[in-house]
Amino acid sequence: MGGALVARSLGLSHCETIEISMENISGYARVLARTRVGQQVNKPFLGKPYLKYGQCYGVWSYFFQLGGILGAKHSVNLDAFGHAFLGARGPSGAVKKFFTEVATRLVTDSVDDSMTFADYVSAEFLGRVDHAGDAQKFFFEHGMEKLPPKTAEELAWQYSEQGAALGAIYPQIIRKMFDQTHAAVPKEDWERAHSAGLNIPPEQDLMGYDETEEGENEVFMDYCRQCCPDLYFILSK
Repeated sequence: MGGALVARSLGLSHCETIEISMENISGYARVLARTRVGQQVNKPFLGKPYLKYGQCYGVWSYFFQLGGILGAKHSVNLDAFGHAFLGARGPSGAVKKFFTEVATRLVTDSVDDSMTFADYVSAEFLGRVDHAGDAQKFFFEHGMEKLPPKTAEELAWQYSEQGAALGAIYPQIIRKMFDQTHAAVPKEDWERAHSAGLNIPPEQDLMGYDETEEGENEVFMDYCRQCCPDLYFILSK
């Protein structure tokens, strides 16, 4: 896929493509978070643009999954991956050290392989807002409330970072969480969640892990080829 097509697939303008081609790149996750949030933002005639909590729930879960899959895929080249995916730079081994610390904390405190990606994101977010009640009930009741796009974008990036750390260090957990996430849900439960405002399609689209990994990595590597060719060379080995 050529550079112009990569930019179009990510929703980037020509100027943005030039900007992120510089040495201090934003990182794929941040660029994609900005793009996805921009695609979903509600723009009222009066008032500020916003996303609904229900929309964010789906976006954040996707970014946690994305980070996990790509972190597992590129776990042998974490310095290059951290720079290309998150914009993170440091001395050799710094990304692996950071990912290990984050992943160990997640596994110790909040993640297990019986969870879906949405289970983790909803529990983590409720901890941020100091809500101790039922997660599903919270999102059903507050799914239509508003959140600033910048906040939604920043949290999407943070969840991609957490997912990348977990995938790089504990890929087996990401794989099992993926299987839990994409297991068939009873039709009535899916329709109820969709009707409540959660950002999910009207019907389930069940995909396998290998197929999903291939598709996500193809777009990520196209970004690297266009925006950070030196990193692309390392990650493509």
